[in-house]
This record gives sequence, C-alpha cells and structure tokens, in this order.
Amino acid sequence: MKIQSLLLAVSLSLVSFSASAETVNLNKANAAALSHYLYGVGDKRAKEIVKYRKSHKKFKKIAEIKEVNGIGDTIFDKIKSSLSLTKGVTSAPAKTAKKVKKVSSKKKTMLKKVKKAK
Repeated sequence: MKIQSLLLAVSLSLVSFSASAETVNLNKANAAALSHYLYGVGDKRAKEIVKYRKSHKKFKKIAEIKEVNGIGDTIFDKIKSSLSLTKGVTSAPAKTAKKVKKVSSKKKTMLKKVKKAK
C-alpha cells in the first residue's frame, strides 16, 4: 500500500513538472528565449539557431535544428519536446533587477573617509 502511494505521488509530481515546461516557437523565438527555456542551449547556441533560421527562412521540421552548429543528438533529445514550429513563447521573461552587492565594512569605512575628505 505504501509503495503504491509513493509511486502515485512520484508520477503526479512528474506530470505537474512536465506540464509547467514552456513550449518554444522555433521559428519566431529570439535568442534570449531560446537560451532561457531550452536545456543545454546557452547564448552562443541560441544565436547560432537564430542565425541559421535567418539564412534558411524557417525551420520546416523540428529535427532540422540538428543542422545548427552545436546542436547534436544529445541536446536535441533533451529539447525536442519543448519545441514547436507554430506555437509557443517567443521571448524570455523580463530580467529582474540586479542584486545590490553587499559592501564590506572595510569598504564602508574607506568610503566614509573619502566623503569626509571632500
């Protein structure tokens, strides 16, 4: 009974996790969206995808992404379920404000001395 409950809980969590993943529009997404939403695709690969798309008009098949420099079978297998040719996100969410760096007490003391000297 406990094993069945555990298996049910695990399977439900996997379903909810996969449902929250974003689909990315391969033919319209900008480089920021590609690098943000696709596992294993960083800024450089994302720019290569956009460059390839511009020179070849549109992707006709999702598997065509493997023609892009840096996208092989391994990465393709991880991202193919997140790709669409006609629907999905086209831009990344807005970046949040950068965190303010914490200033050490030594630097604070130095800043106070500089301000007093003026």
